[in-house]
Amino acid sequence: MTTLASLFADCHEELEHGDPVHAIALLSEGLTEYRLEMAEDQWQGHVLQACRAHPLDALLLEDPYTRRARQRPRGYAGDAVMMDYAYFRTPPEGCSEMGRRVFGAVVASPNSASVRWRREHIAGLIDAEARLHGSLSVLAVACGHCREGLLLRGDTLQAIEEFVALDQDARSLEVVRRTLLAHVVPLRAAAQSLARKPGLYGFDFIYSAGLYDYLDEPAAVELTRLLVERAAPGGTVLVANFTPDNWGRGYMEACMDWRLVLRNREDMRRLVPTQRVAHSCLYFDPYRNAIYLKIIRA
Repeated sequence: MTTLASLFADCHEELEHGDPVHAIALLSEGLTEYRLEMAEDQWQGHVLQACRAHPLDALLLEDPYTRRARQRPRGYAGDAVMMDYAYFRTPPEGCSEMGRRVFGAVVASPNSASVRWRREHIAGLIDAEARLHGSLSVLAVACGHCREGLLLRGDTLQAIEEFVALDQDARSLEVVRRTLLAHVVPLRAAAQSLARKPGLYGFDFIYSAGLYDYLDEPAAVELTRLLVERAAPGGTVLVANFTPDNWGRGYMEACMDWRLVLRNREDMRRLVPTQRVAHSCLYFDPYRNAIYLKIIRA
């Protein structure tokens, strides 16, 4: 394993004078290797301090994606604006040249590719459900900007009878209103409040793309039970979670201050309810950064 000092020095030099994609790849690979081999106290006390003290940190913070994760203007890293950075790969106006270089490298990373694949995959599943059912009801939980709605086929949009986009962030729901007016009903609410909303029942397809990355096990178990309960008989529930060995973990934690609740196969299997389940399965995205749990309601 390369030393931290040489890792940071090599990345700093590559960012300033070489290939930024290679620089971020070197840094991400090296930091994730350290993260997977170190105890939490070693990571916090050694790697994080060294990362923040190095001049490289200032260059990385010129990237609006990395900077927004650290600053958390909406109270947490990974908000809907950050997801748009990953989806559309366009930096905001006023970004410095170095910021653009770092931004382009970070959103080209395998973790960002997993985020884009997740969006495309969910849209494809909704299209498939529409073909299967003819008419369709959908519930998106912690929907953010619900950008998968922009990818839906025209015949899918015609088949949708109800599409509820639930999120507790009013600013995110305002974007949903502006971009998906005809097909999606925004609903401001926390996911856990589903238990107090008796009208939200009988959905053919329910999904939660990014919320589980922030839920501890008791909360995740309870929410999965609620989602299965709210699905129609034969309906599908889909949840996603990043894995402990995801490619960008080291960069996210050390440089972005973005810590997720990460889950492996066994962790995801513990979320499956003991009742109302006809079938469940697990699978990974093509980059093996995220794991998906799919449940068919009995």
